[in-house]
Amino acid sequence: MSENARVLTDLVRLQAVASYDLFHPVLAAELRGVCLRTAERLGMPLAAVQAVLNTSTTALATNGGEGDFLSPLGGTPNEISMCPAVVVTGRPLIAGDLRRSDDFAGTPGVLTGLVLAYAGVPLTSESGELIGTHCVMSPEAREFSAADIDNLHIGAAEVMDILARYRITE
Repeated sequence: MSENARVLTDLVRLQAVASYDLFHPVLAAELRGVCLRTAERLGMPLAAVQAVLNTSTTALATNGGEGDFLSPLGGTPNEISMCPAVVVTGRPLIAGDLRRSDDFAGTPGVLTGLVLAYAGVPLTSESGELIGTHCVMSPEAREFSAADIDNLHIGAAEVMDILARYRITE
C-alpha cells in the first residue's frame, strides 16, 4: 500500500472525520461565512472547506458565486483533487500555477482551466488528525503571499472552532 493510501485510509483519521455532523444544515451556512471572508481577503473567486475521505474529497461549503464549480459536483475523487496532498503531507500546498506541477498538471481541473492556482491548509482535529482542508482556487495563475497563507490559516482555525460545535457525542 502506498504512503498516500495508508494515510487516507487510516481508520483513526477517518473516525475523526466522522466525529463531526458534517451535513448539518446550519453547519454549511456557518462554513460558507468563513469561505466568503477568505475569498474576499485573498481576492480569490473560490474558497472552500473540504473533508478528505478515503477515496474522495467532499465540499462541505464554498463561498458560492460565479466561479463555484465545486458545489454542483459535491466533491471529487481523491486522484484528481489537490486537497488530499495537504492531508497526506500535513503541510500547506501552495501552487501559483498548477500547469507547472508534476503532480497536478494533468488533472481535469487544470486541463480545463477551472483551477490554475491553488492554496490549501490542513484542518486538524482536536486529537491531531488531519480531516480536510481550507483552500482557495482560481482559473487564473497567481502568486500567493505570506499574508495570504496566514489568512488561510486564520480561516482554518475559524472552521475548526465552528466544527467543534458540531461534534457528534456518543
